[in-house]
Amino acid sequence: MSAAEVDALLERLVAQFESPYDFLRELVQNAMDAGSDRVEVTLECHPLGEDPGSGASSDELIFELTILDTGAGMDEAIIDQELTRLFSSGKSGDRTMAGGFGIGFVSVFAWEPEAVLLHTGRAGESWELVFHGDRSFEKVAVEDPIEGTTISLFRRGRASEREAIADAIRDSLWRWCRFCPLELSFEDLSGDEPAELIQDSPEPTELGLGAGLTRAEVRGESTLRVSFAVPPNAVFLRRGLILAEGGPKQLLAKVADALGTSADHLQIWADSPLLRTSLARDTVLHDEGRDAVEGRLLSLLTQLREDLLARLEQLAATGEGELDDADDPAVDPRWTHERHAIYGALHAHLELEYGHLERKVRSRAILRDLVHARALSLDAAVQRMGARPLLVAAPSVVRPAVGASEGETPLADALAQLIRDLRPTSFPVLAGDFRDDRSWLAALATLTGAELSPVERAIARVVPHVDEAAGLCGVVESLLRGLGCEQTVVRVGQFVDLLGRPERSPVFGPEVVGAASPLAFHGGRTIPAVSLVRRTVWLNVHNSLVEAAIDRFTERPLVAGLALTCGLLGHLDQAADVNDVAHLAEQLERDSRREARK
Repeated sequence: MSAAEVDALLERLVAQFESPYDFLRELVQNAMDAGSDRVEVTLECHPLGEDPGSGASSDELIFELTILDTGAGMDEAIIDQELTRLFSSGKSGDRTMAGGFGIGFVSVFAWEPEAVLLHTGRAGESWELVFHGDRSFEKVAVEDPIEGTTISLFRRGRASEREAIADAIRDSLWRWCRFCPLELSFEDLSGDEPAELIQDSPEPTELGLGAGLTRAEVRGESTLRVSFAVPPNAVFLRRGLILAEGGPKQLLAKVADALGTSADHLQIWADSPLLRTSLARDTVLHDEGRDAVEGRLLSLLTQLREDLLARLEQLAATGEGELDDADDPAVDPRWTHERHAIYGALHAHLELEYGHLERKVRSRAILRDLVHARALSLDAAVQRMGARPLLVAAPSVVRPAVGASEGETPLADALAQLIRDLRPTSFPVLAGDFRDDRSWLAALATLTGAELSPVERAIARVVPHVDEAAGLCGVVESLLRGLGCEQTVVRVGQFVDLLGRPERSPVFGPEVVGAASPLAFHGGRTIPAVSLVRRTVWLNVHNSLVEAAIDRFTERPLVAGLALTCGLLGHLDQAADVNDVAHLAEQLERDSRREARK
């Protein structure tokens, strides 16, 4: 190959790099291959002094970019056979080396230096090489011993360029080399900042790590890791040096369909000698090695999904004593705000996995029942509630955090008491915060078609009005029983919220059977008609319809009872036939006339 052909090939080679600063990645790679445990990168500015033409001070200077490593260095044989011969590399066939193309040093010309100075030493030999802009070089033996290799690049520029050059050096090192297993630093000697350590951890920093949301595998020289965390990211590496980085679907396009929505919260780390790159390191090749790596990543993802369910089951099964009842010596208040934060984060991850785990999501005990202090599956919760909404309460409200303001205490105490009163019942109250957990709570509801409701909105306390409006209650009872609600008992009482304030909105509510104090269930879009059978139905005396019926009962008892019954039936999930109601009303009127004649 002629000199002109070599120059042309060299130009094409360095032009392939995405950034002229990518050569730093190649030199760090060479340092690792040489066994270096440290690489120091520095930028220094050398002013040129006065402008000879005008005598004025010039802002032109020489930038000196130096890369120093403590590796094995080079002797003359390596210099002659590898360093100064394009595409010649002693690393060919050695898969423990990150290189293999012999272009590491050649890449420095991508920065377009006017000169490159190299000092290196090995086995008692020490050498200095000067490379000129035309790619010619001079080699001189030096007497002073040299350890490792130091490469200095020189280029003219303006002082105003210094900050941008320093930023570009820093960005390139962080982009490609932040996971390298050596001490890598950069210092702008003309700036005010100390040397910066270029080092990062592949471990996710989000709640995922603490919640056990990582699966890792080490096979030979390959280390693979998948994590549920945000933001999503995927990185391919070889010996800690980044080969490619991007979104999971972007980087793993071949298996993107198998990732599904997991890609929206998936962090992938794959460091393997099986991953090979193109000549310019700008593409990880799609070959058998990459296919093997991606197949193992998908296997780890399958295991990670199972880990997510298992971790949720573990969290949901612990945390007894949410109410922190001082009168109950068995209480152990372990469901803390921090625990719920992890629990909520895990459910937020799970929300994106429903497509892969839908059946398991419904059947596994991954929900926390605050009433009975135990884990509960979604299917079991739906079965217990029947057609009623699933009830939800935030543990941080049930048991407020230490230092909560006084204004929060009465509400928290009242809600805690409400949940205590539900303990004798079969009603579960799921741990969830409609403010912070709204997304995954809504996803759970969509998964089952069930409605979710805050427990304090679905259940009201009832202050019974004993023997009040007995006649009206009797008419409504007769109409309801005639419509199939056998043994239904109708009573009136005041509906109050957690703080004892009147609630006017519900007309009525079936009594919560077994509760420690009178409670009426009135939440949800509709009320199940079956919940009226063989049960006490409480009418809310604060409601305007009930008030009007009580006021008019003496004058028009049947009309008052009929109006109230129709209003009640309108809230049920099964609408009654109007003709049936009218027929019952006529029957009641005939019966009342017959009684009056007697």
